[in-house]
Amino acid sequence: MYPFLDPESFKQQTASPDLSRLISTNKGFAALYYAVVAIGSQHNDGGSFEAGVGEAWSYFERALSYFQDLIFFRGSLTTVQALMAIAVFSSTMSAFQFEQFMLSEAAIMAQGLGYNRSNGPHEVSQRRTFWVLYFMEKVSCFITGKVSVFQDSNISCAIPDVKESTFVDYDYFFSFLRYARLVSRIHKNLLTINAIQQPALAYNSKVQSLLSELESWRLSIPERFRAGEPFRARLMREPLAQTIALMTHYLYLNALLTLSWTLLHFSAAKLETRQQLDLKRELMRTSRSVLELTKWIDVSPSTPVWMLAVLPLSCLMILFDIVVHNPNHPEASLSLALLDIAGGHFSRLEFASKGTLPCSLIAQFAHLARQYVFEQRENKNKTKSNKPTDSDPVCGARQPDAEAEPPSSSSTNTLPMADIPITGTSQPIDPLPELSRDLLELDPATASLWDSSPIGSNDQLFIPLIDDPSYRIEDFEILGIDLKDLFDYPYPILSGDGGL
Repeated sequence: MYPFLDPESFKQQTASPDLSRLISTNKGFAALYYAVVAIGSQHNDGGSFEAGVGEAWSYFERALSYFQDLIFFRGSLTTVQALMAIAVFSSTMSAFQFEQFMLSEAAIMAQGLGYNRSNGPHEVSQRRTFWVLYFMEKVSCFITGKVSVFQDSNISCAIPDVKESTFVDYDYFFSFLRYARLVSRIHKNLLTINAIQQPALAYNSKVQSLLSELESWRLSIPERFRAGEPFRARLMREPLAQTIALMTHYLYLNALLTLSWTLLHFSAAKLETRQQLDLKRELMRTSRSVLELTKWIDVSPSTPVWMLAVLPLSCLMILFDIVVHNPNHPEASLSLALLDIAGGHFSRLEFASKGTLPCSLIAQFAHLARQYVFEQRENKNKTKSNKPTDSDPVCGARQPDAEAEPPSSSSTNTLPMADIPITGTSQPIDPLPELSRDLLELDPATASLWDSSPIGSNDQLFIPLIDDPSYRIEDFEILGIDLKDLFDYPYPILSGDGGL
């Protein structure tokens, strides 16, 4: 998955009779060797969800013990690879607090050594290492919201052919590099301070362009691996094929969530009501797709934490918000079922971690949502059953429906413009305003994002925004439980011969 090492060369070094001498004299290689052994142990039942526990962690601790030597002495290709191997191990649950730091240090060192401009005939190893590091660092920064060390305008080295990362029909190494370049542009054009301050028309134009690029990237992937298509495990017989397919799906869905939410959050005031609804539907469908795929996640200590917990938890919270704010939506029952599936995934995670991660608490969100929807529907049925009719001897004449059923609180005029509800009417909506037409004319591929079918009264979706002035900040606090504590528990400071 991260082919920054030349397999044959590394195997020859580890099989050499002088391995002990090499480890004792070359601290960069020693850190690389112990990090690779830690990763191997982690994938072969030696890992743990808890920091400082397990055989894999003991090797990882040895690799960490060389950190000062790696940073403060002269850099080399082996040193960069050692930092990358430590970062690969740190992408998992037990050590994820080290990942971003290791990747940043490796990126700084790689650029200092000039690997971003390596194009010589004997620099294949440098190019291979650089581009794997580029993918790892860019995706990590996009997921965590950190600023990337790499400046795309300063990169000129060619992308090498990597046979280990190629199936018969899918060069996933090259595909992932295209994705990393795309999310780098998303971060630069949409998520920086300067980007937010640009005019709305220019901002929305960039969102639509990036959505079109993301769709082009998706269509470039073979159908059996393609995100957005049904996950067919029976077609993936090669080693790592299912893992690569799941990673491809989640990379796409993560970027789509970011773009959909960005457009809805920052641009809703400039969009027609129909477009707002379509964006909310897209957000709901994407969140449900992420949760539907959790059954294919390998719940093990070697799975990256963003796939194992971060992305599923984010989508669970999005879907929970949608369900409790739209209990009468036609697709609420399907969303509740997917919340149950997500709850099962996190319960599996607690079981696999032997209670170290109290993730079954998250499963209670599905129960709360189902109970709330049931109560709302019961109240609605009672209201209908108590409505006066023509034959009612007490009320006499039939009362107008508007008096019998007052509008719900979600239909008041106190909502922000992003959440203006859609009235139930069978009449066609007004033509799009000039701004919206300009956005759709930017690229025909994005025109399908907006549905042109009539809007029914049951189709409306309300999604709360954190900066909605009608909400108090206390409404977003979960009393007694801090969800960050499920994964961000304090780690002991290592000491001793192999400590920090």
